[in-house]
Amino acid sequence: MASSNINILGIIGIVGAILMVVGVFLAWAEINILGVSLGTVTGWEIFSNSDAKEIVSYTFVPLIALIGGILSIVLMILPTFASIDKYEKANKILGIIAIIIAIAVIIFGILFMTQSWDVLGSTISMSSYVQYGFWLTLIGAIITAIGGLMPIAKGRMN
Repeated sequence: MASSNINILGIIGIVGAILMVVGVFLAWAEINILGVSLGTVTGWEIFSNSDAKEIVSYTFVPLIALIGGILSIVLMILPTFASIDKYEKANKILGIIAIIIAIAVIIFGILFMTQSWDVLGSTISMSSYVQYGFWLTLIGAIITAIGGLMPIAKGRMN
């Protein structure tokens, strides 16, 4: 019975990694000039736009989320679906790597979100302009970190 609960945790980790990847291609930030919204930009547009690098810090975060999400999908599939006792140690290592990747995405995501600028005597904070794609990526990373515990917890449960 406990084994099926643990596999569900691994599947949840895979879903979190998929959310990280999908979130990169959704709206990450609103472009707003003097209170006028000019639309939104995706995480991928933030990373790939060379002009954004001059204004915004941490433009590499969407790339880290994309690569981290793809790696985490692979890392979580192996211990979730190919759970063979002789690979228990390798599965634990894969889970730890998935956790580390997810934590890196979380930390850099928070740094991206908390940056601010002084413009004409007032402070503008990125946290006021982040959009659902960013939040989906961040939530996906948190879920992936929880799912990464699966191979480690499975060893403790048995």
